[in-house]
Amino acid sequence: MTFIIENLTESDVEATVNLFRLIIDELHARSLEVERLHFKGIYPVGEVKKRINDKDCVYLAGKEDGKVVGFVFAWVSEGVGNLHWLGLAPGYRKKGYGDKLLAETIRRFTEKGCHEAKLFTYPSEKVAYHLFQKHGFKEVAFIDRRFFGTGVILMVRKITPVPEEFKEKKIVLAGEAGQGVKLMAHTLASILARLGKEVALNLVYDASVRGGNIRAEIVYSDEPIDVPFFEEADIGLQLSKTPDPAVRARHVLIEASACEGECKKCELRCPVSDRIPFEKLAIEQFNSPIFVNMIALGRLLSKIGINIETVNFASEFSSQFLDENIKAIRYGYTYQD
Repeated sequence: MTFIIENLTESDVEATVNLFRLIIDELHARSLEVERLHFKGIYPVGEVKKRINDKDCVYLAGKEDGKVVGFVFAWVSEGVGNLHWLGLAPGYRKKGYGDKLLAETIRRFTEKGCHEAKLFTYPSEKVAYHLFQKHGFKEVAFIDRRFFGTGVILMVRKITPVPEEFKEKKIVLAGEAGQGVKLMAHTLASILARLGKEVALNLVYDASVRGGNIRAEIVYSDEPIDVPFFEEADIGLQLSKTPDPAVRARHVLIEASACEGECKKCELRCPVSDRIPFEKLAIEQFNSPIFVNMIALGRLLSKIGINIETVNFASEFSSQFLDENIKAIRYGYTYQD
């Protein structure tokens, strides 16, 4: 029997997604169907086919004699390799295939310049836990089920020393009153804090009482934050149709209508792929502009490499519009133009 590992190709996506769904049913056999659907919904066949062409994607298929028997879903973001899922079909375990898939994933992370690799595992999965330990992952946090809906263990493997630019991250969110920038900022800060980060949040309001601009500045780090203020962010999110000149960031996600269909050659650095019609998507997909901030939050979480599969959004939002908010976040997280 020959076992090979290769990049996931479009022809193998359906078989791989079916295997992923089988493993979700296995891991969450005692969970409610709605919880299993939560995990499965992040990897629809059509979306996976789109993602495999992304330079930050590490989707691998493990094959025995041409049949998909294992897979890896991983993503690189801001110098961190995020291993979201690694799975093997029943009957193909205890053959060393998991070792090979994990070793290849770490090799890909290293090749892409990652300084560390991260993953979440379940306390009940002792075999997986020991496999990760064997490959240099260390437990850095146990996150109680109250936070994410299920108990999970955060494990990290250092690959190289952390570059100075990755030790502390700065985010700026900007928009107009009524766009929910304050809610989005508090939600993002809460998620980061629950992941064990040190977080500082500052809200800056326009002088106008109504209809003015609002800006949220977030700093987060694995170490204590000395200065919670900054002149330039690493990532900016600009939701207003008239860009706030006070927003300065190395990389910007922007409401596409602010560019009027073409680049204005302004000082904002926003690749074409990150000029996103947030308001249009909110109306077309969710029948209301109030979901602009949730779509934007999902896109931002994707950009900074937060694994939303572990986030219990029910603890972040009230029951009103909870399902719609979660759907909007997931939509933004996986959005590709």
